[in-house]
Amino acid sequence: MSEHGMAGCEKFEAALEDYASGELPRRDAERLGAHLESCHECREALEDARLAGRLVAVFEGAAEPGPAFTQRIMAQIRVAERWVREQRSFWRPIEAWSWRLAFSAALALALLFTYGLRSANSPAPASESSGVLVPQRDAFAVPISAPPSTGDEVLMAIAEKHHERY
Repeated sequence: MSEHGMAGCEKFEAALEDYASGELPRRDAERLGAHLESCHECREALEDARLAGRLVAVFEGAAEPGPAFTQRIMAQIRVAERWVREQRSFWRPIEAWSWRLAFSAALALALLFTYGLRSANSPAPASESSGVLVPQRDAFAVPISAPPSTGDEVLMAIAEKHHERY
């Protein structure tokens, strides 16, 4: 507080709103003005009182909400409470997951159906008229009897031996 002490400020605190609105008698207003020059806390309280007065002035002209105001608000509260109860329902999470599961299943069926159509439309391998199968030689197999001759073949042989160990 100021040099006047807490008791002096408490005495002026009650008069701040009247001072801010201009309703304080002249002699009391002069004493409060002198106190405000030396007391920072009371100046801040006066600013708060002025702001409060402006706030009251803003809402003084507000119209009455009307007789149906209470019924409208209560109806909105009931609707909101019903919505909250529905959200907390036991079935609500299951319902949300069921839609996701149904969508995933439909997507999987569509992909499988598309794959089935694609494989059914692909041409069948040509059949041999003689019916004799000729064994094919593996192009990547390295004969055991022949030693590797190039660097690549050596590396491939090392990789194969390493692969066989593990």
